[in-house]
Amino acid sequence: MKMRNLFPLAFRLTAVAGCTLLASSWNVAWSAEADCSTISDYLDCSSEGRQNDVVFVFDTTGSMGGEIEEMQSAVIGFSDAIKTAGIDYRLGLTEYKDFLAEPCGDPGDFPYKVYNGGVLTADNTEMRSWIQSLEAAGGNDGPESLLAGLAHAVADQQWRPEAGKIVIVITDAPPHIDGHKCNQEGNTLNGTVSQLRKAGIVTHVIGPNHDAIRHIASGTGGAFFEVSDIRDGRKSLTSILGTIAKLISCSYHISSSFSYTEKDDVLSIETKLIGGEKKVIPYIPGKSHLTVTACGGASATCSDFELTADTSTGETVYKHTANVAAFRAPAKLTDFSTFVQICNFSTTTQATLHIGKCEKGVTPSPQTPMQEVAGTPACNPAEVCWSTDPYARGYTFYYAPYSDPISSVTLNNVQVIPMGLQRCISGPLSRGTHLYTAVQASNCSGDSKIDTAKLGVVECK
Repeated sequence: MKMRNLFPLAFRLTAVAGCTLLASSWNVAWSAEADCSTISDYLDCSSEGRQNDVVFVFDTTGSMGGEIEEMQSAVIGFSDAIKTAGIDYRLGLTEYKDFLAEPCGDPGDFPYKVYNGGVLTADNTEMRSWIQSLEAAGGNDGPESLLAGLAHAVADQQWRPEAGKIVIVITDAPPHIDGHKCNQEGNTLNGTVSQLRKAGIVTHVIGPNHDAIRHIASGTGGAFFEVSDIRDGRKSLTSILGTIAKLISCSYHISSSFSYTEKDDVLSIETKLIGGEKKVIPYIPGKSHLTVTACGGASATCSDFELTADTSTGETVYKHTANVAAFRAPAKLTDFSTFVQICNFSTTTQATLHIGKCEKGVTPSPQTPMQEVAGTPACNPAEVCWSTDPYARGYTFYYAPYSDPISSVTLNNVQVIPMGLQRCISGPLSRGTHLYTAVQASNCSGDSKIDTAKLGVVECK
């Protein structure tokens, strides 16, 4: 006898939410009107379980001795602050001085050094030991190899895929100007900022009041702090890092949807910003900036799309419609980085999409989705979600009665639900329900495999 078709009746489909930065709880106050003086009322400051990777890019030329000394204790206070906020953090260090060639650096200088082979640490005492090994020396001319240090922080540090990514620059000198012979790796200011943005890295800068230094911060959504305030006694490095810790600890979620129309090569982007208590953060004129950067596809280049706020429904939705013909390719993917800055609070997220027609035998077939079974033990509700594949043109959800080992009872009672491009199914199920679940991704080149050794299990107690 066929099994009763429980899922279509009891479950609702959950639409693709794009890339969403998740947190586990919501307990901040709500304010009726928003501006930068009250933005903290809208933020999610309960960050339990949120991942953040923080890499310090540290100028260790001869004039930086004071900052190196204070940093030995400041890094402990900084890491304790973000840990107290519930953040699952990792720390990294990239040191830089300058290139050796005259007139760039002094003998013994180096353009960058990535500590621990780029493996980030969750141990703040290990991070402090790296700081203690730093020596203020060298540098020769004023500008230093900051751009090379940043480029290798992006490329060589082992960032976690799901973590929020932050760089904190500490320096008292600007980078070498574009085209200067001391830029021996060909780094440019705008190219480095684009590299940081593409990687989704918010960059805070403690440095001199110089246009290039300010651009690195503002161009990546970071905050800028003048190093002269430390040296003149108006602020301490410890207090500045405390401010940055607050910017990291309180944030909001980017909830984006991407809809591609193959006929017109048009991509429609819609984004909401979700703060504390799941309230949508309203538009703040002049202080709300959203940019989506697309890189890859057939063009192997990058384009920026500025999103515009739509408040016509009472909730702020940021929208943009773009022609993406330049990214159309049957077998190549396009990376999308969403960069958001609301007042001084910034975050980023990434998505990967396939732009173009599916061509059989050319477009890769999708990989098997990974399932996550969630919900309450009593299945009120139960929920099954799965990872998405950028090449998939649709998903199929399967379920069947549980048997261990798998028997004919399971194999003869498999139920099928076409899911389109949905990525979750959820709803209440009866107590005692015990099911296997599986998800298959499909496109014109074929279907993903179903591995019976990796089936999901829903058990309602």
